[in-house]
Amino acid sequence: MRRSDETLFMPAPVWDDPRLHLLDDLWLLTTFAILFAVALPWFVSAFDIDFAGAALGLLALGAVHLGFTAVSSPKRGPIRWRTRALGALHAVGVLALGFVWLHAGGLQNPMFLVVFTLPVVGAIFISRWQPYAIGALAILVVISVALLQAPELRWYATGLNGAGAWIARIFGSAPTTLAAPFPGFYAPSGYFIVLLEVFAVLTFACAIAAEHLGSVFERLYAHVTMARAEAERGQELWAALIEHIPLPAVLVDADTHQIICASDQLAASYCNLDSEVLGMNLFETVRFSYPEVVQELIVGFGGTAPLAMIRVGGELRISEVRVQHVAQKGRRFALVIIEDTTEQFCVRAALDCADHAALILDSQGRVLSFNKQAVALFPQAESRLEASGLLRQVDLPPNWWDAGLAGRRRMHVEIGPRMYQLTVSSVTLPGEEEHLHVIGFLPVAKVGTAEYRALSATAITSTRIQP
Repeated sequence: MRRSDETLFMPAPVWDDPRLHLLDDLWLLTTFAILFAVALPWFVSAFDIDFAGAALGLLALGAVHLGFTAVSSPKRGPIRWRTRALGALHAVGVLALGFVWLHAGGLQNPMFLVVFTLPVVGAIFISRWQPYAIGALAILVVISVALLQAPELRWYATGLNGAGAWIARIFGSAPTTLAAPFPGFYAPSGYFIVLLEVFAVLTFACAIAAEHLGSVFERLYAHVTMARAEAERGQELWAALIEHIPLPAVLVDADTHQIICASDQLAASYCNLDSEVLGMNLFETVRFSYPEVVQELIVGFGGTAPLAMIRVGGELRISEVRVQHVAQKGRRFALVIIEDTTEQFCVRAALDCADHAALILDSQGRVLSFNKQAVALFPQAESRLEASGLLRQVDLPPNWWDAGLAGRRRMHVEIGPRMYQLTVSSVTLPGEEEHLHVIGFLPVAKVGTAEYRALSATAITSTRIQP
């Protein structure tokens, strides 16, 4: 089951111009349409077809398909040569269509004429004027086949003008009787004329629609090209960001753990190698004490390993490892960021091992942090809590946690049965007027009444705090 936040990857296309492949696919669709337009009449009726001639025409269309495949190969020539080659192959394909139609019934198979619209529409992927040229060529091919098959049309052509008589003489060598794929079928000459007129109107309508389709496709293709360029620039940007990020960071393959990209800080801080780290296994380059934890984050869905022990030479470093999955070049990668927390861990450990409780407050008296001894002294302690809620003070001055100009202040307070020396120290924040305040509670021996009064008389303020 796929998680909703899991990264999905789609392979990038290996070609640059999709129009070549659209043309190739269109001619493949045209071949299947021819098979349908020929096989359906033959299957449902007594339609007589010259299968040898139709097969020869289909073989020519197969050669055109191979030609489109060769032109669209990555090692194609210049754009001008490619456009001319595509136009020539398109014209040869239309001629091959006419040859197949001649041997598949001709005028008595009008359903076949719909196939001619596919090359007309597909010609828009060559140039803006190509659909009109291919449409005119398709009309000429269809008229030529009609004159070859119908002597009535040749007779009408002789009555038009001298050019019509010349055309009739050219096609006069054809048989004087119309082939009859359907036994007993006879159509008047007006049927053939109307059929040619409808086909001409349909062809030019397809050419106009193809021009509009081409303009829409060009706009979409321009947007896609811009989006791909922006994606490539963005990919280069974050790859450079990884290399120059001032943290040990590495981009690894989520499956093989191979290093794809690494920051300069990684090799300087965690690698004892003189050679390049790219291409090496992450867990062979960076020696994690427990690599299974990081492997689970890389293979899984990412996350954070707060205490990851890493050995660098003879030194043990405490680090925090964050893993975030990213996509690059259609594959699943993991961005691994390593942050050295040895100093923070040691400071925290020193505070937890101290003999006194410690609180860190902001300028408003809110708790920011505390050690384990503070939890034992104030069980209700938590971050962002008001310090006044921890100390039920009696006659403490306002802002008692502020050490003033001296930066340090001491007072005695009694919490329960014990006396504590409360030490307030201020920590300056660069660029700010406010300070952080470190409050220390150092237990002192329980004193008698006389001694307690003596302490109260001193300059050190004494306050009794109810637990």
